[in-house]
Amino acid sequence: MVEVLIVGSIGLDDIETPFGKIIDTLGGSAIYSSVACSFFAKTGIVGVAGTDFPKKHLDLIQRKGIDTKGLEIIEGKTFRWSGKYEFDLNVAKTLKTELNVIENFDPKIPEEYKNA
Repeated sequence: MVEVLIVGSIGLDDIETPFGKIIDTLGGSAIYSSVACSFFAKTGIVGVAGTDFPKKHLDLIQRKGIDTKGLEIIEGKTFRWSGKYEFDLNVAKTLKTELNVIENFDPKIPEEYKNA
């Protein structure tokens, strides 16, 4: 049984900084918050990703002990965001956002969590 259930976005990000660039890195609010929460509580995630979601990212989530019963993988592309940071890393400039499968996302809470 999970103690905290996180509902949010799961994405693949392209990020550029003055120090380098990374493509298709794991991102999204559900990812960041569930990984952080997993250090302190049994955590579950509810979100949607596309069939292009890399297995290595799913493996990472599971290695952190995050319950993925609420993670749906559906036909299509995963939400994508690309952005650029200058030397002030507190300010991001969004270059592109592609909603893809999250556009019609209807969160489905696993049955065993509904009355917990």
